[in-house]
Amino acid sequence: MSTAHLLGATRHQSAGEARSARPSGPWCDGSPLLSLADDYNERDSSGHYGTTSHAQRVISCLDDRQRPTPAETKRLLPRFERISPVFADFLGWDTAGWCHDWPVAGQYDTPEVSAPGAAPILLVGNTGDPATPYEGARRMADELGRGVGVELTWKGEGHGAYGSGSDCVDSAVDAYLLTGTVPKNGTVCS
Repeated sequence: MSTAHLLGATRHQSAGEARSARPSGPWCDGSPLLSLADDYNERDSSGHYGTTSHAQRVISCLDDRQRPTPAETKRLLPRFERISPVFADFLGWDTAGWCHDWPVAGQYDTPEVSAPGAAPILLVGNTGDPATPYEGARRMADELGRGVGVELTWKGEGHGAYGSGSDCVDSAVDAYLLTGTVPKNGTVCS
């Protein structure tokens, strides 16, 4: 099972079904898990794979100058273990150590993003997003500044909130994108 299958309710359900399959019949050969891996890696009917995961690494490594060394990554592993005992080792090396051997330096340090006087910017944070923690939306809203960063919270599960079944979120995002209207800062959708 790949961690990508924890990002959405449908994939999460599929991953759970594949993991709990009884070891008899067509399920015992691991084909449900292989099917999930093929889906995540964008495998087509001729056996070719998509490039999304490769592109994600390139973009991430070129964006960020902050790269822990292998020794620093190893020192971070106990923190990952406290936060996520199941995925700590994989995510520690995959996330913290992803770019330590990348041959080109990243372009940016942590940028200054305050934007006094700018038009409101809607930030949608999802309390159950396993890929982009909710706290990130809150911090970004604060960094953008009062009256600029407008935070909308969705109390839901999965990666991303828009288009995930919340009429409250979808209506607020549609209004922002189509008319520039933002909800009251701190609005919570459930």
